[in-house]
Amino acid sequence: MKKVGFIGAGKVACTMGKYLSEKGVPVTGYYDKEGRSADEAATFTETNAFADEKEVIAESDVIFIATPDDIISSVWEKIKTMDIRDKIIGIFSGSLSSMLFHGIETCGAAGVSIHPMYAFSDRFSDYQKLHTTMFTMEGDQSAVDYMRGLFEGLGHKVFVIDQEKKVRYHAAASVASNLMVGLYDMSLSMLKDCGFSAEDATELITPLVSKNTSAMLSLGPCDALTGPVERGDAMTVKHHIEVMTPEEKEIYIPLAKRLLDIAAIKNPDRDYKPVRRILMDSDPTGKRG
Repeated sequence: MKKVGFIGAGKVACTMGKYLSEKGVPVTGYYDKEGRSADEAATFTETNAFADEKEVIAESDVIFIATPDDIISSVWEKIKTMDIRDKIIGIFSGSLSSMLFHGIETCGAAGVSIHPMYAFSDRFSDYQKLHTTMFTMEGDQSAVDYMRGLFEGLGHKVFVIDQEKKVRYHAAASVASNLMVGLYDMSLSMLKDCGFSAEDATELITPLVSKNTSAMLSLGPCDALTGPVERGDAMTVKHHIEVMTPEEKEIYIPLAKRLLDIAAIKNPDRDYKPVRRILMDSDPTGKRG
């Protein structure tokens, strides 16, 4: 089994290193420009803290660049000048593809980009729940084959994605995760405008969010859809728009149009023309779709 090392010692690197070592995968250790971070990660995973990139590369067969995304390219440009022949060079990134490994074929190495569909939040405890995670990867075939076999052998479902679809894939994940937080925050803000305290607004809306999310995940968007758009209640939609700020309208109207398309699939015999007309007439962007 190949030995795994990390350049970078943040949340993802700590979690992955601990998880892999707990599963019997040999982990060599960490290099981080912040020596204290490497020491902490090495202590946590019972591995080594290395003095520089050359040391971790020499000791490892698979090297993950687990730094912030905006410096991965500069790390790669540095280590590509070192002896990485027959090594696998990987990143854990949702948006960056293996295309960033410019010139890797001339180095005799293979590149892979792996994205765990998991929201990392704690450096020292996330590994306990990582067994539930699915992985998406792309890159050089030999690297993908090895890493896919490794994670499938640990019980994970692994998807292989086309390199050129990587950014769109990550955008989809952000919509499902981060943008939903924005919608939730917008709802809380609107309730506070109605006179509710932050605590009361949260308590009031939590059951609605919880039930809706559960229905959406178990039934799918079409069967889970409820509310005034789905009912074809044009006047309620109109009144909603009338009491919204311009910024809120810019969020509400496009999403309501999306819901209208879903509603038309769910209820093909229902007349949604009045709702569509109101949405089009109210759209501050002037879009008629």
